[in-house]
Amino acid sequence: MPKKKTLKQPVPYSGFVLTFEPERTEWLAARLYSGRELTDSFSALDWEFERRELVLLVLSKEPLAISAMAMMERMHGSGGSGKLKMRMSNIITFDPPIANSDLLISDLESVVCTPETLSRTDNTTWDGLLVELRQLRPEASDAIDHLIGLRREERRLFGESTRVERLNEQRDGVGLSLEIAELDRAQVLKSLKAEQVDAASSILDLLDGQPIQERTLLEHDARIFRILLGDVPSKSAMFSDGREKNVRVHVVDQTPIETALGIDLIIYSTCYDSFLLLQYKKMDRDGTSWSYHVSPSSNIHQQLHRMNAFRSAAATVTPVPATLWSYRLNDGPFYFKFCEQFRPDARDESLVPGITMSEAHLREFLALPEAKGLSGGMFVGYGNCPRYLNNTEFIQLARVGWIGAGPQSISLLKQVLEANAKGGRSAMLAVIDTPKKKSASGRGRKVK
Repeated sequence: MPKKKTLKQPVPYSGFVLTFEPERTEWLAARLYSGRELTDSFSALDWEFERRELVLLVLSKEPLAISAMAMMERMHGSGGSGKLKMRMSNIITFDPPIANSDLLISDLESVVCTPETLSRTDNTTWDGLLVELRQLRPEASDAIDHLIGLRREERRLFGESTRVERLNEQRDGVGLSLEIAELDRAQVLKSLKAEQVDAASSILDLLDGQPIQERTLLEHDARIFRILLGDVPSKSAMFSDGREKNVRVHVVDQTPIETALGIDLIIYSTCYDSFLLLQYKKMDRDGTSWSYHVSPSSNIHQQLHRMNAFRSAAATVTPVPATLWSYRLNDGPFYFKFCEQFRPDARDESLVPGITMSEAHLREFLALPEAKGLSGGMFVGYGNCPRYLNNTEFIQLARVGWIGAGPQSISLLKQVLEANAKGGRSAMLAVIDTPKKKSASGRGRKVK
């Protein structure tokens, strides 16, 4: 008789009770009520450190007292210090702080740790502390429960299906566009509703975007859309800082997301009147590295052929008169992003890491002996391609208009996109609307 399967019980969670050295404690305490996130660097790391953690902040030493509770998440990079950078958000403040003498757990000092001596609180003590915090500050009880639930929420898309792959490409395209516009990428991507993935026809169904209602914006975007993509149905949303910057995203709603071969991200900058077209390619892991195999049957050859024809035709087009915004370091619109698969430990707001190359660079690279693998195929990957644009470099170049095709190329771009559409590729148009500042004040310089 087969054994009856038992459901695996979730592992009980416990967080950290944190304090800091005196100067840092004073600095954090002064900013605790500002409503902003707090950051700190950790030189010690718990071996079972999770992507999101809960912390109780002890910012009062005499008497020893708990000042707040917060979510703690890993940040990107180390600022050159080699330490782990952490962000503390969703802060619940206790005013006045909850003193050690008010707690039944009389020896709070025994569970307090620092960024240098990071140590997880045992389950019994942690659960007991949360019970006491609710009892001593009943007005914060709902917020504490919400924070506990927030730690468990999933705001990323996992799986190897075509649907998830396409949605993650669209998510990355939205994130790149927000970064180019210098909008809050983290806030938008952290709003992702992963539980609705099965019903989503585009990433816009999963993110908190605003409907585009202003008539002049709709008419402006419709004109670009009709020229580039024809009269096709689309889904649209706007992401804005509420002042002078916004990103309007339109996703063509023609090809079912499960059957699309890939996402072409078209970025149009109103400031620089420029177009960028980013094509996504999925890399595979080979041992410890990532690479994309360019097989003889790969559609990348046809795409490069069409792009080469575009370049030849663009050279014959009469250029538009020069403006403050028209000069480019590279006026080719085409870029390829060779993507790693989405990492399980990636932050909620992370862009997909990978290798971004212009069409001209990729064409030159594929002609080099380094592109050829041992089996005779060609590869693009970290193991053989030391020169490429990472996300930050691509964003910086696009943000200030150093790359991208000018408006004179729009009719030629349409021909390339029509050919891609016939091959089953989906498309997403991001209109980046940022102000034109005719002095260096737009770059943070003081102008007398």
